[in-house]
Amino acid sequence: MSGMPTFGWQGRDLNGARRCGLMPAGDAGQLRRHLRSRGIVVEHAFAVPAWLEGVLTPATPAVRPRQTTPLLRQLSIMATAGIPLVEALEMIAREEKHAGLRRVIGTIRHHVAAGMPLSAALAEQPRHFSPLLCGLVHAGEQSGELETLLERIASDSERSEAIRRRLRRAMVYPALVLCIALVVTVALLVFVVPRFESLFQGFGAQLPLFTRQIIAASEWLRQGGWLVMTALIACFAIVGAATPRLPRLRRCRDRLILRLPLVGTLIEGGMIARFTRTLAVMLRAGIPLAEALPTIARTLGNTVYRDAVLQMADHLRDGRSLAFAVGSAGRFPASTGQMIATGEASGRVETMLERIAERHETRVIQGVDGLGAALEPIIMSLLGLLVGGLVLAMYLPVFQLGAVV
Repeated sequence: MSGMPTFGWQGRDLNGARRCGLMPAGDAGQLRRHLRSRGIVVEHAFAVPAWLEGVLTPATPAVRPRQTTPLLRQLSIMATAGIPLVEALEMIAREEKHAGLRRVIGTIRHHVAAGMPLSAALAEQPRHFSPLLCGLVHAGEQSGELETLLERIASDSERSEAIRRRLRRAMVYPALVLCIALVVTVALLVFVVPRFESLFQGFGAQLPLFTRQIIAASEWLRQGGWLVMTALIACFAIVGAATPRLPRLRRCRDRLILRLPLVGTLIEGGMIARFTRTLAVMLRAGIPLAEALPTIARTLGNTVYRDAVLQMADHLRDGRSLAFAVGSAGRFPASTGQMIATGEASGRVETMLERIAERHETRVIQGVDGLGAALEPIIMSLLGLLVGGLVLAMYLPVFQLGAVV
């Protein structure tokens, strides 16, 4: 993962006790210096063969992107306090409880201690740090405002993660409840309805239409319908897994998501907020607009907005203004283009972009909260009608028999 070889070592600590272990390092000298700073004198060190490294080195938990945001926040605070970068990384790694992230921080620390800039050390971990983040850190190093830029990056990442978490919750909750309703319905049809069916056979009277339809659905499900349902679920799962690897299918999926009622509008607002917020941060870091747009496009999760931002970059290369490019993309409200035009005229584009982002973030948060409040009673009512309807269908003949008696 880090690109550095792993060394096995043996030595003694300050108390004279023997110590040994495995550690990634650039070379044996770097390994000795690092262990000496921890009070261990290395007596023997050897490079572990690549084919044996995966066997000897214990597997570490995967690091999720949102777990790297606190690292940037801590680096910003420590850099502002005047703590050298190598010492700050050493302190953070020592206090980090997540094994995978601790190893990533340790690798970055080794690179920085060897003289590599922080941006280059982060770029050595492409699975955890995007090119956009590395470019922003590099711009902060060049301008001498690394502490300020790290704080802005951390704040932007926290806002984006909060919005994504709200959107994810708004979409996952209804889907989870509907899946539970489906499982309960299938269980009733497979296990409960057949018992009532054997009971109804002794009535000697025609059953109500609703009850006959439920019994027919139960027989279909038990006589092979479950295979059809399993095949359909498997097809959906296969298509969902293959979609990220098929550009055309992914583009169709992203278009469909944006057209969903209510949810599509919220996702559009989240995309606009993320685009404008990130662009404001990059412009404040001194990154040229023509370079910023393609970098931002690669970080957008929706291909529709990714294509729109790349189209905007083409307009800028042709000498057009940012306001014209935004208006021509067709994915942004007219007010967004007007506000950017005002910012360009007054020389305050970054400030205007931040205001646009704040407005859309507020709308998304309010929309998600309102959607959750509206969907909860609807879903509960649907679940009650579905399960209650099955129960009612089974008890209708019993009610009719009671009336006759």
